[in-house]
Amino acid sequence: MNTKAAYVLAQPQTREHTCHWPGCAKQVPPAMWGCKKHWFRLPAELRRSIWANYRPGQEIDGKPSDAYLRVAHEAQEWIREHYPEEVRHD
Repeated sequence: MNTKAAYVLAQPQTREHTCHWPGCAKQVPPAMWGCKKHWFRLPAELRRSIWANYRPGQEIDGKPSDAYLRVAHEAQEWIREHYPEEVRHD
């Protein structure tokens, strides 16, 4: 297993952190984007891009890269486009 994957899998639930899928309340370790169900609903290309731009420790220091933030935004837009019924309209 590569070191990034080993790092993420070893990270505990250190604080309240829910899956980034809109409306999902499942708790996941802060090093993870989301729960397994919703992670695998994203297209492989988006998952690869999130993974490529994730820097181990960004969830601790609160300093994700601009590239990571861009792809996280792209993921939210993709979800809104493909699963509009799951997106809250607050």
